[in-house]
Amino acid sequence: RGGRGGRGGRGGGAAASEADAPPPPPNGSGGGSAAPPAGDGGSAAPTPSPLQNLGISYKRQHNGPRFRRFEGTVQDLFEATIQAGLADRMFRLLVMKPLQTEKLEGLEVKSLSGGELQRVAIVICLGTPAQVYLIDEPSAGLDCEQRITVAQVIKRWVVSHSGKTAFVIEHDFVMASAMSDRIVVYTGQPGIECTATTPVGLVEGFNTFLEMLNVTFRRDHENLRPRINKRNSAMDRQQKANGQFYLFDLVDED
Repeated sequence: RGGRGGRGGRGGGAAASEADAPPPPPNGSGGGSAAPPAGDGGSAAPTPSPLQNLGISYKRQHNGPRFRRFEGTVQDLFEATIQAGLADRMFRLLVMKPLQTEKLEGLEVKSLSGGELQRVAIVICLGTPAQVYLIDEPSAGLDCEQRITVAQVIKRWVVSHSGKTAFVIEHDFVMASAMSDRIVVYTGQPGIECTATTPVGLVEGFNTFLEMLNVTFRRDHENLRPRINKRNSAMDRQQKANGQFYLFDLVDED
């Protein structure tokens, strides 16, 4: 799982960040940007997350159990959580339109698929005013095209438009490389101890992480997606000799 920062995996991990910012709080230190409503049924406004008081909006890895307890439509959920975002014309243009949430707004939240819930959770996270956005696995449940769209939306809204910072934990290398400008690489022993490096550039971060795993990636000439080289193949040996464990540009394989 190539981008799971701080969650172990052969002694290391990598987390993508959009700009310099203080490190996020440790796991389990707070809730998400929206919690399910209290009580049985009804569409009462979800309880705000304690992290919002720190200027942090957080999208959890798993959203289904929380959101599916909400009694109401996607539009009801948006109105209960991100009223400021709904009133912002640029938010609708840069976030909601490319994520095609207008097709979901009339649906019951509990009826949504995993990918639809993912898009809803991303909209709620980005629609929550914050200085730092913590986004855990935004690619889960999405197809290839949706992943690229989400990567563009996150970077465009958080960094280019709002001038804020996003910390993203992601295992999809295409998505991580599309939205990141800095990488935090974690070293240590899973579940025992962990050290986070200073944020580094994209190329250095990817190569450092993959060197730990002793794995090299090349770009597929047809679909441009990363492909793992066969261990000890000519391409694998050549990239390791050059210190290029991840190729961001196409090269001839002849």
